[in-house]
Amino acid sequence: MNKSKFHKPPLSNTEKEKKAEEFLGFLDSKNINNKKNNLVRNFEKEQISCFTFRVPQTLHDDLKEITALTGISINAICLELLRPNIKRKLKELKNDTE
Repeated sequence: MNKSKFHKPPLSNTEKEKKAEEFLGFLDSKNINNKKNNLVRNFEKEQISCFTFRVPQTLHDDLKEITALTGISINAICLELLRPNIKRKLKELKNDTE
């Protein structure tokens, strides 16, 4: 019994030439630059600041367990947990000073 597998049809000569031009970079550079500019506009990165975060070992173990279960880095988990609380606390402090 033969196992039937899906096979793509062979590329035509025009498709081969088009792929070769794309690979070699002979495409219109304006289109490529426009795509890159659109991506940069949508995803502007913030400045990053590094600091040491000291936590009890049990809390660190809990963070590692969350990482193992979700596949999300400890850094991302901490940011996800801290960001709303930091914004709320900052808002409270600004309201208290006014």
